[in-house]
Amino acid sequence: MPSTTKPNQTALIILNPVPGLVNAQVITRLIEVRFHAAGWNTRFHLTQPNEDFSLLIKKETEKGLDLVVAAGGDGTIASVAGALAHNPLPLGIIPIGTWNAIGRHFRVSLNPLRAITTITGTHKIRRMDLMEIGGTIHAMNLGVGFSSKMIANTMRSDKRFFGKLAYFVHMIRQAFGLEMKKYIIEADGKIYRGRAAEIFVANYGVVGFNLIESALDIHPDDGKVDVLIFKTRTILDIPVALWNAIIRRKKRMPKYQQISAVSKVAIKTNPPLPVQADGELLGDTPIVLTVLPRSVKVIVPQQYPG
Repeated sequence: MPSTTKPNQTALIILNPVPGLVNAQVITRLIEVRFHAAGWNTRFHLTQPNEDFSLLIKKETEKGLDLVVAAGGDGTIASVAGALAHNPLPLGIIPIGTWNAIGRHFRVSLNPLRAITTITGTHKIRRMDLMEIGGTIHAMNLGVGFSSKMIANTMRSDKRFFGKLAYFVHMIRQAFGLEMKKYIIEADGKIYRGRAAEIFVANYGVVGFNLIESALDIHPDDGKVDVLIFKTRTILDIPVALWNAIIRRKKRMPKYQQISAVSKVAIKTNPPLPVQADGELLGDTPIVLTVLPRSVKVIVPQQYPG
């Protein structure tokens, strides 16, 4: 669809001042200049830890608002998307974080200038799925087992110093101590039981590579989530499970199982295990996830498929 920019339209730019290697003053000035050149008014907000973006967006909307832009890494973009659930305002994305899985999934350029051009110029609108978990809304994924322990054991100081590398260090440590735990999963009313080292519910953002996630039929705007069950006993089982997942090879004793759900997923484990969603610890199992299909308008490039 062509851009529908009108004179005096206003964009709220929610900017994380410390993602990746981007200088906050430089990116702020760049965004301001480019938006103004395209005929937009801008209001900037620099993020704070544990901030309620829903309240911020509500207050800014009362002043008059036409667009919300999230400029930051996956955490910032996912949080802003969650705050826009069922809101008619569209979300623009300027991915300036370390990993930028969300931007890559929506084919948004990692070059800030091109990302801004997509927002202010010709583009499409897609509707992103979200997940409601315990009264909070999340955009990317939920993990029980391997991933949640990895996040729980990664100190804040390690993340500040090593960035994403800190997670990989703890991932390697965790991989040498995999534990299979009993689980009961209810997905859209169907019951699944077994033992697993990791239960991963993906709206998208498994590893941030479109090729792999397309092979698994995981997309951010398909109206469903996918439950990935990894039945790995040792570190040597991990590449086998990934191989089985990608090529969908049937085995009598598979290391991997995938379930789709369009409504609700409930997970119980014995013993209770920590739960993470979008990299944030939420507590322990049992946990209930409600799918919020296509609940956020997202600006994507004109060449985005579908």
